[in-house]
Parts: sequence; structure tokens; C-alpha cells
Amino acid sequence: MEHTDRRGTARGSLLVDASALNAGLGAQGLVVVDTRGEGEYAKAHVPGALSFPVTRLSDPESDRSELLPVDAIADALGRAGIPDAGTLVLYDDSGLVPSARVFWALEHLGRSDMALLNGGFTAWRAAGYPVETGAPVASATRFTAAVVPERRAWKDDVLALMRRDGVRIVDARSADEYAGRSSTAAREGHIPTAVHVNWEQHIAGLLDPTFKPIDELRSLYADAGVTPDNRVITYCRSGARSSHSYFVLRMLGYEHVANYVDSWLEWGNDPDVPIE
Repeated sequence: MEHTDRRGTARGSLLVDASALNAGLGAQGLVVVDTRGEGEYAKAHVPGALSFPVTRLSDPESDRSELLPVDAIADALGRAGIPDAGTLVLYDDSGLVPSARVFWALEHLGRSDMALLNGGFTAWRAAGYPVETGAPVASATRFTAAVVPERRAWKDDVLALMRRDGVRIVDARSADEYAGRSSTAAREGHIPTAVHVNWEQHIAGLLDPTFKPIDELRSLYADAGVTPDNRVITYCRSGARSSHSYFVLRMLGYEHVANYVDSWLEWGNDPDVPIE
């Protein structure tokens, strides 16, 4: 399937429009992945799509949305029928945050040849394309992980790098969270030196999660002082919204990007790290 993007992204292969996906359904090597919950999937989904709810990345016993170990994630992907080769197209109906989180996790596990459905399932339904119903049925496969460690940032990485030249920390949360007016952690504020770029600025709106034109996205980050030559670390509350920022930066061609997945739920609850 040819990946297209009418908005002319720098790495257009990371976005697929609904029309292109519809035309490519059934193509050899193409796997569509629905990252919503199984209940939503059962009500309606893209024909032939596999179900992999984003929640399968996280430890169900954790109150901080902590990721499962790599082997457990690889096992979950395999049980869902997701192969480690071929083209994946991911979608959801929640601003593409769940899909971006799965995209990040897969890149961390060494997966490539992936794209997000521009506008998500909302765009698919709006275009009037066919849907299927019913519970997910998948043939298990083996997903072999080849971890790319530089795609994930840890607290110690942030502490070591946050004041270094050429490094940019990007806070993807709301303005109130960044300013310390709102928090779900013990402390409020943001990581020192972090610049604020709310993830919602990437899309037309929550009801229309179509990505903005590439020039607007490029200017958004350039105006914040984040340039392609930087080493960039994104974070939010729990690593979900920051995955959206990670995806956009990767789409813009930034090579040195990592997601601080533990994010503010770790940083904001640690009395020994600095905040602003």
C-alpha cells in the first residue's frame, strides 16, 4: 500500500489517509491495528483490523501506568497476531494518543514500517468506509523484540541531560499542569529547562484529530526552540501524551527523540529531584 498524506508531512510514510487505507485493505503484508478497548472494537472496526488495546502495554497492578517488561509486551503483541515484519497502520478514536503510545512502544522494541491513520477511526467513519463488528479473533504469532534503548528515557537520563547544550525537554501536558496549577502527583510544576508544547496543538481538535499541516508543526517546535539537531526527551503525566509528541517529532524527521515514559507520575512524586 502506498502511504499518502495530503498535508505533505516530512515523513509522510508515518501517516496514512483514510482513502489510502481503504484502497489498500487486503494488500499483502498490510496489518491494521485497532488500539481502542475490545468493547469499542466489537461495536465497529476497520475491516480485518486486529485488536491491541493500548492498555496491554501497562502493568494492570500499577497505579502509575508502568510499562510491562519488554518480553511481556512482545508476548502480548504476538498473542494479538501482530507480526514483527510488514506494514502496520494504527488507529483509535481518542486523538491518536493510544496509537502514538503503541507506535512509540513498537519503535522501542525495534519495529519499523508503521503509520498512523490520519484522523483516526473518526476520519474513517466520516468518510463512510465499511466497518465490521464482533469480538477480536486473531491467529497468534511470534513477535521478536530488538530493543532500541535510546527510544526510552529514564529519570537518571533526564537528570544528567536536562541542562546540557543541545538537549531539549518537551512537556506535552496542559498549560495548567506545566505551570503547577494542576497536578496528580505530590508536587506541582515541571522539569527544569523543559519547554511547553501541549500535544493538542498537533491536531485540528479533539473532535477532529487530523494532524495540522507540516509547516505549522515544524514552526510549533522551532518557536519553542526545539530543532532537528537537538536530542529531545518528551514527557507528560504517564508517557501517553508525550508519545504523541514523540510521534510528531519522528514524523518531522527528528532522529534523536526519546520518551520519558514514567514522566510526572515518577518525577512529581520524587522529593529528591528538582522542579520549576
